[in-house]
Amino acid sequence: MARPSNLSICCVFVFVLFCLVAFLPTSHSVCPGTVNHAPALFVFGDSVVDNGNNAFRNPGVSTRNLPYGIDFPSGPTGRFTNGKNPGDFLAEDLNLPGLPLAVEDPTAEGSKILNGVNYASGGSGILDNPDSEFMSLGGQIDLFEQKTLPDLRRLFARSGKLAPYLANSIFAFSTGGNDCTKACDDPLNNVEECKGNVKLLVANLTVHLKRLNDLGVRKFVLFGAQPLGCNPGYVANNNFECRQELNVVVKLFSEELNSSLGSLKKAMPDSYFVYVNAYKITDDVYQNPASQGFEEIKASCCERNGPGCTPGRDPCADRDTYMYFDGAHCTSAMYKLLVDGGFCSEDPEIVNPFDISRLAAIQVIPTVERSPMK
Repeated sequence: MARPSNLSICCVFVFVLFCLVAFLPTSHSVCPGTVNHAPALFVFGDSVVDNGNNAFRNPGVSTRNLPYGIDFPSGPTGRFTNGKNPGDFLAEDLNLPGLPLAVEDPTAEGSKILNGVNYASGGSGILDNPDSEFMSLGGQIDLFEQKTLPDLRRLFARSGKLAPYLANSIFAFSTGGNDCTKACDDPLNNVEECKGNVKLLVANLTVHLKRLNDLGVRKFVLFGAQPLGCNPGYVANNNFECRQELNVVVKLFSEELNSSLGSLKKAMPDSYFVYVNAYKITDDVYQNPASQGFEEIKASCCERNGPGCTPGRDPCADRDTYMYFDGAHCTSAMYKLLVDGGFCSEDPEIVNPFDISRLAAIQVIPTVERSPMK
């Protein structure tokens, strides 16, 4: 039998080498080649990113029961979906060693908070509501300042590195959706009045961001609101069509949030802001679901009792093909698509001024006079 030629051996070697390289893990599964200088993730917002805070405050909530959490490694935790939510996926995209704990989790203290903390509360909003059982955005930032920050000061007391830790950590916000449902009485006919109300929402959000900036925070991610009028809880009572009057408000809010980045940077020149157009990412899927592997966009995956899932009832089996899990929240499959889209994108209609991976790659060196160790 003829011996293989040197050329044949070389070709086989190159092919094997190619296969090995192709299956080696990259530095980042979503945006290969990026460098992450974010040591932690702190999450604020509503039910889209609540990872159990409401459930710790009220153990009787439905999200403590199946089918919620059916795909989460430890089962139901209080998340408003079948598995991981956007805060979880963002932590994974940042390659953090663990998911941020809920601030209401009794174990969220000491070294366990070094990956970050989640303060989000389902039902909350930008505006304070004294009669609400949920933690408003202001209340969430109170917890950061009064509970987490003192703990971090103790942890960094010897090293003196709290200032660069805070300056390089990502502070992500997914809020405003609940405010949008109450912001305008007749948005289709009173657009200018609605724009004014939406501007007030963003102005209030700016106050909260400035407060964190004064504490040494420098990296902000602002997710716009998704097209809430297309949630199954609304379309089921609207001839299975999206409620456009609600989507108008949400879109106005998202556009105002995006356009505010210039004034935010001017007011806080040492900080960096990234806007993620959650409305467009979600609406693009809604308009062409098959392009992302979705088959059902108008019905919820779980059997509902109102907007939430009926406890104990089996959800749909093919959850990755459903856009929505219950009447108001997406499936984990959709949430992953949302976060990955904001994390690695060069589309100016999706991210402004750049994506989250570039924000994470920035290494901030805080000035001594603004150090939170003062």
